[in-house]
Amino acid sequence: MKPECKLCEANKTLSQLMGRENLESLLYSLLNPGYAQLKDRMNRPKFNLRSLLERFLDENNLDDFVFKQGLYMKQYPRVICSWAYDENFRRAKERAWRELLEKLEKGEIKPSDIPLQQLIEYFHEELLAALEEEGYVKRERVSRSFSHFMHVLLFTARGEELIAEKVLEEAFKDMRAASIGPHESDETGIGITPSSVLMDYDEYKHTFDMLDIPETMINAAIKHPEDLDLTEDVLKARVPLHKSRASNVILIDKSGSMSMGCRIVGAVEAALGLRRLLEAEYKDDRLWVVAYDHNLYPLEPGEVANIWPYGWTDIGQALDYARQLLSREEGSKNIFLITDGQPTTTSHPGQTPLQSALRASNMLREEGIKLNIIMLDNRSPSLRSLCEKMAELAGDANIAFVDNPLNLKSFIIKNYKEIKR
Repeated sequence: MKPECKLCEANKTLSQLMGRENLESLLYSLLNPGYAQLKDRMNRPKFNLRSLLERFLDENNLDDFVFKQGLYMKQYPRVICSWAYDENFRRAKERAWRELLEKLEKGEIKPSDIPLQQLIEYFHEELLAALEEEGYVKRERVSRSFSHFMHVLLFTARGEELIAEKVLEEAFKDMRAASIGPHESDETGIGITPSSVLMDYDEYKHTFDMLDIPETMINAAIKHPEDLDLTEDVLKARVPLHKSRASNVILIDKSGSMSMGCRIVGAVEAALGLRRLLEAEYKDDRLWVVAYDHNLYPLEPGEVANIWPYGWTDIGQALDYARQLLSREEGSKNIFLITDGQPTTTSHPGQTPLQSALRASNMLREEGIKLNIIMLDNRSPSLRSLCEKMAELAGDANIAFVDNPLNLKSFIIKNYKEIKR
């Protein structure tokens, strides 16, 4: 008799039930809570999770829970608070979660039918426990005095990788929506040597001479065997090798003022998107991501999405560190300085914070480093004056004032592709 397959009996994981695309959207929504609402508005999911919870929870308790949970998450989206439910309430919520997973496994509902915002708000703890079990997130205690009920959500390198993929996808969507198309120009950084990098053709990222005809025809034969129709979904591009190498540093201001609005989220998205772009298309280029306040924080993969705003702003020290990193490199060198205000402290004795920032900008000229200043506050004339003076001293520099921090990812990726041309 054939033995039973134990693997077939095992319950599917959350990522298996959701699928990669929905999992990316879910993780991205944990970083950028506004995305869940936008996604739901676009997709109009059919399944209402409240109706599922109503089968297990008393209506008064449910209304109280939904109100408190929604209010708390708006104020502290990355803090996990285990509410003081009575045991019956907790068990009822767990039963509702198990039924949701069963419906997904049986195919009674599709992942796209579930509202992302409701999923995160109604089943926050259950969701994070499942994601933590698979290694996408982890929970860290905030303090000993509150360790029995309060933790902070942190992303792992595995979770951050999926978020970066989603960020890059959303950046190109935004760029296409803004009618930013390909430009006719000689790209000095791109060679004609074919590489092993093969990807779906994208009208913004690629030119027609990058089309790989054999791979495109094979793909057409698989998808349209009867007529070999060359539709957009069958086009394949082979990205050529890049001859000129670029070295880059993103400096992310993580001082206390960056907690306002979605400034830190926008800066994190920009760093993750640019890193993913380099991994996909510019493999010879280098990127360092460094957060700074009155100290410096070089960030490895798995640390970028976990930046918490705190401290003072030392722009001079940050620029000095970036210059030291790039001084050993060849080819083009770029610094992307993301900040939202004036320097407020300095590590250089005898210099004011402003003097330190100007001195550090001037020293970039000697190294041939291009300074890209990205300011998240465009209302102050003194800030504009500071940026202009820093750019003048640096020599090769750009200044951009970005109103919406969530546009940073598209701005930096577009800017980088222009640099490579």
